[in-house]
Amino acid sequence: MTDRIFQRVTTSVGENVADFMLEYGIKAPTLAKMLGVSRSRLQRLLEGARCDGDMALRLSRVFPPTSAQYWLNMQATHELSSAQVEFWTKIQEETTPLEAPAA
Repeated sequence: MTDRIFQRVTTSVGENVADFMLEYGIKAPTLAKMLGVSRSRLQRLLEGARCDGDMALRLSRVFPPTSAQYWLNMQATHELSSAQVEFWTKIQEETTPLEAPAA
């Protein structure tokens, strides 16, 4: 049986970007320009939209020493924690794990 890993939803990429903005004293229009994206695209990220590969590359360039993998891992972890918090009980009830094959 798979153990439950997450008890709460982890921080989203957008929440982390907002923290970086505070730390560096950057406003959204300035960051959007630095990232080479529209303000609306950055705003969607800050509001919880997914971070794709393109955005991960842009964020890693603007916020060294982060990497694109750092941002994509954060996105994946956020999505997994959200699903686990929301659906864990239902998935446990509706699925049947395979047993290991006999040796």
